[in-house]
Order: sequence, then structure tokens, then C-alpha cells
Amino acid sequence: MALLPLGLLSVNQNMLLLDEANRKLETTLLAQTAEAAGEESALFRTALGVVEAVSAVLPRLVETSDGCEAFLGEILTLSPALTFVGYTNRDGIVECGSAGNGVDVSSNPFVINMAADPARRVSVIKDAPISKVPTVVVAIPVFQGDTYDGLVSVSIRHGHFFNRDNLLPSQMDDEGFDVLTFNSEGEILTGNADLAHLVEILPQGKSLEYLTKFGRMAFTETTVDGEARIYAAVPIIDGTVYALGTRAKEDAFAWFGVGGIVNSLLFPVAMWLCSLGVAFFAVQRMVIRPMRNLRARMLMFTRNRSILEPQDLPMRPVELVEMDETWERIATSVLRDEAELHNVIHEKTVLLKEVHHRVKNNLQLIASILNMKMRKADSDESRSALTDIQNRVMSIARVHQKLYETSTEERVRVDELLQSIVSQFMETAGRDQNDVRIEHDLDPIVLYPDQAVPMSLAASELLSNALKYLRPDPVHGLWIKVSLKRMQGAGAELTISNSLGGAQQARPEPGSGLGRKLIAAFAQQMEGHLEEVFEPGACRVSITFQISGFHDEEA
Repeated sequence: MALLPLGLLSVNQNMLLLDEANRKLETTLLAQTAEAAGEESALFRTALGVVEAVSAVLPRLVETSDGCEAFLGEILTLSPALTFVGYTNRDGIVECGSAGNGVDVSSNPFVINMAADPARRVSVIKDAPISKVPTVVVAIPVFQGDTYDGLVSVSIRHGHFFNRDNLLPSQMDDEGFDVLTFNSEGEILTGNADLAHLVEILPQGKSLEYLTKFGRMAFTETTVDGEARIYAAVPIIDGTVYALGTRAKEDAFAWFGVGGIVNSLLFPVAMWLCSLGVAFFAVQRMVIRPMRNLRARMLMFTRNRSILEPQDLPMRPVELVEMDETWERIATSVLRDEAELHNVIHEKTVLLKEVHHRVKNNLQLIASILNMKMRKADSDESRSALTDIQNRVMSIARVHQKLYETSTEERVRVDELLQSIVSQFMETAGRDQNDVRIEHDLDPIVLYPDQAVPMSLAASELLSNALKYLRPDPVHGLWIKVSLKRMQGAGAELTISNSLGGAQQARPEPGSGLGRKLIAAFAQQMEGHLEEVFEPGACRVSITFQISGFHDEEA
């Protein structure tokens, strides 16, 4: 980077040289344009002199109309480039001309424009009405007092402009140079190439009419195709005719001989690029490679907790070596802390599973004792009460069984829990599953024990009531539907419905009401909303609740 200031100074100096060369190039192009348009300038000035001379003697020529054509014909003999000289009156009739006297040219656009705005004009007529060839017309208006009375015009054969027979040897060999003439309205009059090529090389940002406002000027602009060119505009007849010379910017520099300046500009740039290459190699070797190696070791540690040995990279800065050693100590400490944390979590998980397993075994023991009591009970009422108690105990036991069987952070898949509760009730009630159609529509939902236990107990009570009041449907027979659906947000809905017989079946009489009270209490523990609906031929009970997270202060 130490070479950068010197390089910048050299670049600045060479830029100044380039600006100076560009100014000289523009000045040279102005002179070349004026030289290339010299023959055309002489033609235009000759034509302008002829129309002014004819305008001065016009009254005498009109009086002697017989000698008018002969006199003007002599002018054509003296100037072979001219094809017509004459006076056209205000009605558009050629009144006095070298040819075509009496011809009506009132419909010609050039004549119409002159009558609308009388002023000195130069324009191109592709098919001249008298000579019948492409011509360039130079004309001035004629006034009778302050009234427009016609025009005097001279026609120059268009092919006589930029004729190779009239070019200088230096102009004939310069193929990269183009020149054209145009009038004050921006119309191209003549050029050293065809019209299509001349239109393509015109400056994109400046119209020809715009250039007439500044007189003699040189500038750099791009064409429609995006080619950079240098232009020089030179007045030929002030306010009437102008010449525009141009050449491509790259060709212009080569033609002017500024290649040495460009080469001297490239030398400091090459020096600066070389210094950048050396700096890049040093940074790559001493910083980038060690940092990439450290990053790769960090990524490997993140993925599989392995600490790779550092690569033997010479010329490493001391700071990067210390950074590498510090990271290795941090990674070793993290591995040690994670191992201790895993041991603590494993011990806690084992203890919790053992607690849940023992609670489940104790509850199953209680259920077995109740089963023994049921077999020795004398009355159906006693057996029914003991069966209800046994079902509630087994519901709690299943929750603890799921807790020690699962490894999802002390949470329970309640959809699986509901399936096991339904199977148990069908077996306990002595019902054949072929007689009762059980429909499940359970979404996979995970709950903490705070909600899983009351939900299982509520489901047990609801299934108990469903089996108690189950009546055959005339169409589908006996059926029970168990649904657990996840609702919008963090909500869920447990629904158990059963058949009550036909649509005209009377609503069943309520029992002791203990089951309903328990269901309401369980729904309250879940912070849910209980809804019981009797439909034609069916009963539907729903508990809507929000799925809660685990809170340490409640544990």
C-alpha cells in the first residue's frame, strides 16, 4: 500500500496529460472539419453570392423577360455545379429563370415554407421540379416594400458535394473521419457517406438544431449504438449552414498519437495492482488461512463435539495463535460441563421414571384389590360403584405408565392415552367391539401431567356415561365417537358423543349427578369450558381448553 500515493500522483498527472491531449484533439478536429468542408463552403458561398446578385438586378431582368433566361443561363455556364437559377413570384410561378419559365411550383414544400417564413434558406430537394435531379437549394426572399414578393433560388447538383475528385489526398486516405453539412433546422444537407450511416453516427444527446446555437464547438458524445465519438461543429454560413466532423474516440487517439500517454498511465496502475497482489498473498497466508482453519475446527466441534488438532501453518501471527489456544480451552470446558449436565439429567430422568413406575404399580395394586372386592360384593350397586372407582384409578395409572414409557420431557401423548382408555372401558363393560362401533378422530397432541391426568379422568367419566346411556341408532346401531382436535392457536377440544336411539327418543333421566360433577371439576382443573348438547338421536359432550406449558413454580 506504500506505493498507492505515488501511483495516485502518477495517475493524476497522466489524467491531466490526457485532458490536454483531448483538448488538442478537439482543436485539431475543428481545423480538419473546416478544411474538409472547404469545397462545400465555397459552393454554398458561390450560390449565396449568385442569389444576392440576381436579387439586386431582378427588377431589370423581370422587365426584359426575353433576355432573362439567356442571362441566367450564362451564370450556369460559368458555374457547372449549378443546375438552376431563377426568380419565383409570390404565387409560386417561375417568372424568370435559367429554365422552366412559367412552371407552377406553388405546391413545393420549399416554396410553401419560404412564403410562410421569409428568410434565407438552404434545403435538399430530392426531385427538383425543373432539373429533375437531387439538388441543394439556396434561396433568399424578395420583398416589395414590406410585402413578400417571391424568392430567388439557386440549385446545386447534390452529387457535386464531397466529390472524391475535389478531395485533398489527406482526406481521401482518412477512412475513420466523417463529415456532413446541415442547415439551421437540423436537416442533413450533404455528407461524405450515405445518409443511413450519417444518421447512425449522430450524437445521441445533442440534436443538430441544438448545435446551431453555439457556433464553433467541439465535444465528446455517444451515438445511438453507444459508440464514443469526438465531434466538431463549424459554421459555414452563419445562421444558415454548418459542418459537423466526427471520428471514433479510439481511432481519434490513435490518429492523434497519444498511445504513449496511455501506456504511461498504465504503468502506475500496474505497479499498484502488483502491490495489491503482494498484500493479498500476505493476508491470505498469515490471516485468512489460519482463520479458515479455526472456523473449520469450530464447525466440526458444533456438529459432533470433536476437537481437531490445528494445522501446522507457518508465519501465523501471535494473536491468532493465542486466539486458537483460547478457543480450544473454551471447547474443552464446554465438553466437560455438557458431560456433567448430561449425567445430572440422566439421573433425574431415571429417578422420575422409577417414581412413575412405582406409582403405576401401586395404582394397579389398588385396582386389583378393588377387583377382588367386586367379585365378593353381594349387590350390583356395590359392584357398579367399585367398577367406577377401579376405572378412575386405572385412568391415573395409565397416565403414569405413559410418563415412564415416553422420553418427551415428561409429557404425554394424550391421543394414545385416549385409545387405551377406550379399549379398557370396552373390556370392563363386557361389550363386544363388534356390537358397538367406536370411531376415533384423534390429533397427535402432547400435554403435561397437569392437564393429562384431569383429561384422562374426564374421558373415563364421559365414556362411563356414554356406555350407561347408550341406545341403538335405527340406521347405524350402537356407536360412540371420540374426537380430539387441535384448534386455532394453542387450543384443543375433546368431544365424546354416543347414540341415544331414534330422533324421537326421549332425553335420558339424569342419575345421581356425581359423574357430571366430576366431569365439571376435571374441566375446571384443565382451565377448559364444558358443553353438553343433546341432538336428535345423539348426545355430545365437549371440553375446550388451552394447551398449557410447564411452570417450575407449580412443579
